[in-house]
Amino acid sequence: MIETKQPPNFICQGKRLFVFALAFILPILLLHNLRQAEAATSTPLSAGVSTPTTAVFPFAYGANVAEWDITKLDDMGFNWIKVFNGPGSRLPLKVLLRVDANASHMGNVNSFGNSVQSLAELQKGFVDAYEIGNEPNLDATYGWGYGSSNVPPDAADYATLLCEAYGRIKTADPDALVVSAGLAPTGRVVETWNGHAGHNGLFQDERIFMQEMLDAMQMINGAPCFDVFGYHPYGYSADFDALPDVGSADPTQDCANGFCFRGVEKIYGILQANGLGDKQIFATEFGWIVEPPADCLSNDSWAGRAWQIVSEQKQADNLVGAYEYATANYPWLGGMFLFNLNFNVAPWITDQCEQMRYYAIANRPAEAALAAMPKVEGAGVGELSVMPEAVTAVYTPTQQPIDETISVTLKNVGTAPLAYTMTLQTTLPLTLTVNAPLTGSLDVGMETAVPLQFGLDGQPIGSYSGTVQIETSSNGIVDGQSVLVTVRLWDEIYRTFLPLAVRP
Repeated sequence: MIETKQPPNFICQGKRLFVFALAFILPILLLHNLRQAEAATSTPLSAGVSTPTTAVFPFAYGANVAEWDITKLDDMGFNWIKVFNGPGSRLPLKVLLRVDANASHMGNVNSFGNSVQSLAELQKGFVDAYEIGNEPNLDATYGWGYGSSNVPPDAADYATLLCEAYGRIKTADPDALVVSAGLAPTGRVVETWNGHAGHNGLFQDERIFMQEMLDAMQMINGAPCFDVFGYHPYGYSADFDALPDVGSADPTQDCANGFCFRGVEKIYGILQANGLGDKQIFATEFGWIVEPPADCLSNDSWAGRAWQIVSEQKQADNLVGAYEYATANYPWLGGMFLFNLNFNVAPWITDQCEQMRYYAIANRPAEAALAAMPKVEGAGVGELSVMPEAVTAVYTPTQQPIDETISVTLKNVGTAPLAYTMTLQTTLPLTLTVNAPLTGSLDVGMETAVPLQFGLDGQPIGSYSGTVQIETSSNGIVDGQSVLVTVRLWDEIYRTFLPLAVRP
């Protein structure tokens, strides 16, 4: 059996470069004009600001449940369940567990952290994701004011709890995802309260709350304290495909104030604007409400909801439409948890006018429609593979003028078409030229070879570099990758052989 020793690294002494080459059977002579392509392997990139670092795959088809009807969800082809207490064992579905986080916990943040860490330790292996809080931009008994009343939302306080929970969960279960509390759509709030824009003392515009929350996390942690961002893109009266922030002559389709499913696009836009386009979103609640018995409409709890009512068939059509639209167009939306599966049949919800009952799909057309709906892995994303990622060429000064052409291969290894644009970033005296169009597109599996020319003349010993920046877009998301080109000049290049080593 023949065994060879590993060659040493390149060794530079003064202005000489000694290049050692491994010999096998016969010494291999290095060319006097050495050209080395570094890092031949490629790193696929999503057509997002970058591929979500905590991407949920496949897409999470989930539901909020009153009763844990695992069989029904499984029969519907759903793969996640959202619950409000720990399962204590491994379920056949993945689990999103909502954890209370509200104003009452600000009195002892460390104690809050201890309880969250204890929970994560007990549920390790049973819970896949934790949602920290619920609608903290509302002063409501189910939001930031849980257990209290008249507690104005405070994005910085919520960020404090979220960051505390994030660190504790990651300590107990590094593989679990941390999801920020689903924010409630409020529409555009014009008041200012206590120095906070978009705030009326009772609730805060979710988009402004979100920005204050992101700013606070930067101050607390220097980074976001979540893996996935939570939002509640309820449909209200508008169809699933109504354009966000666009009015309509039909009042049921008016989304001028952001009250529609596609309002989630505005939330992702804020992530992008903050350099967080690599984060996915979970729609931890969404849905459409159907009509209750006539006597319920005079109930106070329905005062602000009657305008949102849709027919049971419209509920079914919109739920299916929303899932299909998102999985086809939103690579940044990792999952959708409908609100809700079965609050209408839970025996402990006895109030026939309780509005949560009328978001439910059990025993309504939506149940059969969602079961029949094809389930997919998620929105297709174009991914760019570039080879090589870096090129280094070594010459002596006497070999100038240098005029060389190499081939750079671009390939779409993703699941959707992508478009690309190349930009040359060089500093004279090194010149770079792409002998091909600077823009193009690649279908899935398609590749193209781009001739890249570099030139250098009349320069002293040293290192000269430039970059080809490649931006891609797919499904409305933009990403970037680069190829670094380095030309090094040395006064002498020595050819040295490493002897063959044979095991006795």
